[in-house]
Amino acid sequence: MVLAALAVPQRDALAQRERRVGSVPREVALEVTHLFNASTTRRVRGDFTLAATDTVRGDLAILNGNARLSGVVYGDVVVLNGDAFLADGARLGKGLTVLGGTFESPERPNVAGEIRVWSSRYRYQESGDTLVADTDFLTRFSEWVRDEDEGSTQSQLFVTTAHTYNRVEGLPIFIGPRFRTRHGDTRVRAEVFGIFRTGDQLVWKDENLGHRVLFEVRQGNTRGIAVGGRLFDEVDAMERWQLTDAEVGLATFLFSRDYRDYWERHGAQGYVSIFAGRGHELRASVGEERWNARRSRDVFRLNDEVALRPNPQGDEGVMRLLTLSGTFDTRTNPKNPLSGWYLRGEYERGTSTDFLPGNALTAGARPLAATASSVADTRLAYGRALLDLRRYNRLGPNAQLNLRAVFGGWMNGDPLPVQRRLSVSGIDALPGFDFRRSLGTNDVGTCATGDEAGYAALGRPAQCERMALLQVEWKGDFRFEPFGDDDGGDRRWQFGRGGADGTWVVFANSGRGWLVNHGTSGVRTAADLAADPLRFGRNRVPDIGTWRTDLGGGFDFGDFGVYIAQAVSQSGVSPNVYVRLGRRF
Repeated sequence: MVLAALAVPQRDALAQRERRVGSVPREVALEVTHLFNASTTRRVRGDFTLAATDTVRGDLAILNGNARLSGVVYGDVVVLNGDAFLADGARLGKGLTVLGGTFESPERPNVAGEIRVWSSRYRYQESGDTLVADTDFLTRFSEWVRDEDEGSTQSQLFVTTAHTYNRVEGLPIFIGPRFRTRHGDTRVRAEVFGIFRTGDQLVWKDENLGHRVLFEVRQGNTRGIAVGGRLFDEVDAMERWQLTDAEVGLATFLFSRDYRDYWERHGAQGYVSIFAGRGHELRASVGEERWNARRSRDVFRLNDEVALRPNPQGDEGVMRLLTLSGTFDTRTNPKNPLSGWYLRGEYERGTSTDFLPGNALTAGARPLAATASSVADTRLAYGRALLDLRRYNRLGPNAQLNLRAVFGGWMNGDPLPVQRRLSVSGIDALPGFDFRRSLGTNDVGTCATGDEAGYAALGRPAQCERMALLQVEWKGDFRFEPFGDDDGGDRRWQFGRGGADGTWVVFANSGRGWLVNHGTSGVRTAADLAADPLRFGRNRVPDIGTWRTDLGGGFDFGDFGVYIAQAVSQSGVSPNVYVRLGRRF
């Protein structure tokens, strides 16, 4: 196996087109990173075309885009994660390096230096306006495996953890075989996993057992279509749009604070998706599944002196679901976006003929304000949508202004079941307010009514049928270099794989939730609002003066951030200091 072929003289046109397989050598990755970070380099993100009449006086670096060069470049040219094409008449004063792409040119390209091409992608992290090459052994080994296994078949036995640690399952463990094969642009994937939930005791019983079976055929490389199906008996989380799995799992294990609620889904689903490029996808799925309520369990955790929050009682029944979703993503980097758009939308149509509201499953009377829904019989038909829109803007080399808007909730039909209700409260949405803390007898963050003690006894369920959230943040770079920076920005003082450089962040958030008056879409009178300030007509949005708002700031180091937030729309609320694993959004 040749991991990296030597560069060849220009006179050998055939060798110039040779594609080097295997990972990019460490010295090459550091070299191109240094060139990209240099202040004299012309840097381009995305596709780049140099006309025959144009000239670049120095070095040229293209990241995550294709380069079509017809003019003159006096310096080196580096193309990272894209293809390079040299037209007749193009002239390069030094060399050409292509990582993660291909190279095309006339039979005798006019390149003064050497031409180097590797098919393996250039792996990197971003810190402000500079790149940090990812040259660790595991990344290079995974690249070597990927290049070797294209067109082959893999069959593996997996023992791995599933989604995240939580107060209902403990640590769910997946055990079973996975099969993958690829022929050209066609990929086939099959998985058969049994699920064992550690729970509060390592006992082999139905409550601790589940399964997931998946079969998918995907046609196309950068764009195409995928068709698949699933069989499952899993515990799923409500309101997954808030926080990440890692943050929820660590908060549960370390501090006995689980920021999600859960229920069991047992059934089957089929889906088809159309994808294009990185992050663009349209997907449709249909399925039938039984929803069952789950209880909190005394799972193992470090801080077991703090009681876990009860898991709110979910609704039960056999549900037939039609889900349409789409993603549009033009961000420069999903983990650390500097500019671009992100849009995620979903619409779900759910129906049932044997629906049983959660309040009918508990002993004793339960306040109507805290029930899942006021459904008169066992029939249910609802429509629910969720939209997450983000815009990332570069104000300069070291500054960003980022915006986010999240809207979701009831669209048509019956009131939403517990599993599809929403809230605007806590670290991800409004960190200046405590997680689902009920403020007053009519809380606009959770739509809870009545006293705080009764609401807490029910597990603090999210009860809003609609919600709206607006977020804005202003970010700027800061750099911490206790030992200097002697190589142009490539070697950095590091915490593990993360650099010590980061950004300061100033932010503001505003949002609220509300209930829907299903019988009217008209304007409500002052008397109506006084009688029920949480309920609005189906075509109404509450006045922004009734929204909750907070302000805050902190430091973002990429892999984690430390922030402080203060509520400004409500008096008597203490500031909150908190940590996030990753970006705020």
